[in-house]
Formats: sequence, C-alpha cells, structure tokens
Amino acid sequence: MGRVAGWLLAAGLAWSATMAPAAAEPLPVPGAEAGAFAEAVGQWLADDEAAALPALAALARDRNRAAQILLGLIDKAPELQGPWLAARPRAERIALMRAPGGLSGRSWMRDAAGAGVDLAGLWVELWDTAARPDIVLRLARAGEARAAREAGIVLAKRERTGFAALAEDPAFPPELGVFAWAEWAADAGAGGDRVARALAALHPGDPHRSLWGPPPAGGALEAWLLEAPAALPVAALCRAECPGSVASCARAAYGALGNPLSLDTLGSPSETLIPADDFAASPRGRAAVIRRIELIGPARVRAQILAQAAAADGCLAARLEAGWARY
Repeated sequence: MGRVAGWLLAAGLAWSATMAPAAAEPLPVPGAEAGAFAEAVGQWLADDEAAALPALAALARDRNRAAQILLGLIDKAPELQGPWLAARPRAERIALMRAPGGLSGRSWMRDAAGAGVDLAGLWVELWDTAARPDIVLRLARAGEARAAREAGIVLAKRERTGFAALAEDPAFPPELGVFAWAEWAADAGAGGDRVARALAALHPGDPHRSLWGPPPAGGALEAWLLEAPAALPVAALCRAECPGSVASCARAAYGALGNPLSLDTLGSPSETLIPADDFAASPRGRAAVIRRIELIGPARVRAQILAQAAAADGCLAARLEAGWARY
C-alpha cells in the first residue's frame, strides 16, 4: 500500500486553507427546472421517500436527466437511503432506483451520461478505475465541492498520484491537501518546507492537524466544526436537533464519525441539483449524518459509539439511538 493510502486508512484527510476556492460554473442539467422534479426533491428532503422516490423513478423513465442523476447518486450512497426504501423488497428497490437491464438493473446515471449530460459523464468517468486526478478539478469547477472531495478520496484509495501538480490550482479542494503534501514530503529538496507552510495555514481547530502533530484543543475544534464548509452537515444537525448543546453535539458527532474523511464526503449528493445549505438543513440531510454513523460498523461498534456519544453529549446520543431505531 502506498504512503497516501496508508495515511488515508489510518487518520483520514489533511486539510489546507492556503487558497480560496475558484468561482464555480455549474453544468446545465436538463430536467432540473421541471416543477415535478422540484416537488419530488422537496418531498425527498422532507424525508418522505414513499412520495419522492416513485415520483423520481417516473421522471427518470420519462428521460428527466436531473431525476436520473439524483437517483443514480442515491443508489450509490447507503446513507442517503431511508427506512422506507430499506424495507422494500429487492425487486421493488431495483425498479425504483435503477434503469431496466441485466439481473439488477443499471444505473440511471449511465443513461444521463449517454444522453450527453456533462455532470453525469463526470460521475461515470469517476466510477471507471482509469479515472485521472484532474477529475477533481473538473467537479470543483462545476460547483460540485462535495463530489470533488469524494473523487479525491476515491482516487487516493486507488493509490493514484498527481495531486501535487493540481494543488496550486484555485479550484483544488483545500480539504484534499494531504494528498499533495504526501507527494511534497517525498521531495528531498523543498518538500518539507512546503508541508510546514501548509500546516501553519490550517485553522487552529482543524482536526486534520492530528495527522501531522498534536490534535487541536477542544474549544478550537468545536469552532472549526461549526464554521468549516466540510463540517456543514454536522453543524446543521446539531443546531436543529440539539440547540442547547450545539458545540458539544458537534464534538460528539465528529468523534462518532471517527475522522475527517467522513466529514469531507457528507453532504448534498449534487450541489447543482440541491444546494449544500438546503440539504444540510433538511430532515433527509440530518438523517444522512445519523445513518452514516450507524453504518460505520456492526452492532458491537455501534454500541461503543453510542456510549462515547452519551458521555460527550446526551442530546446527540438520543438522536442517534432514535435514528437507528427507524431501521
């Protein structure tokens, strides 16, 4: 295993705040403007899968490309799938979530990509093991910040290199800095100095500091969790569900997630279709954080997570327990 992949598994991502993100130019998605699509998205954000998913499936069959993309992304992310969908028989789930074809259907994303929808094409490209690191920049430039972070993580797990050549581009997601740092650190010349400067630029409470040195103090960590874009889903969950203990709730949620990697991949499945703030503030967005924590491990691990959460913030622990009981 390469050095970057080893760090990824051991401690998650490192975060660098040395550059402001470039202005995004969202890619057009046919069907996103349709009233029926907006209504179905509203139902899904309200956590009404029984109304939303059949409506999205009907739109996808009618070649609404926005519905195809959204269903393709939900189908790939278990934390986006609620208890109603989980309770459907396998054949019904396939009919709802996937296009006809083969034994288990096929992703609607491929239909949208085949129709020339650029955003869908980027996702299909990422799913191909031949994807190159520059896809990170293309997703970021399209306004898909969460997807760009996910792309970097996927490629790092495949032990791809080439992030150092991208890191100075204004579109490069700062949360992916560790992959460039690892390549810089391998440089016997000025690499160490570049890493030191990047580390010095981190927010004092950035939890990615623990990859390179001591972790941040509690108060600074809480401040980062409540203001960093990558932590928006956690902050929104705690502000809505535990208003009397927002800071300790955020700290407990981060502890339950386990590392920054989990934070960096949480959020709207597509910010082109659902803005990050709207998703994070919605019942479905909050449920996705709770479900992601549940999916970390088996029952024994979940019991440990729940006990640790209860010691840090009783409100969050109660929300986790209630959320997991829905499944």
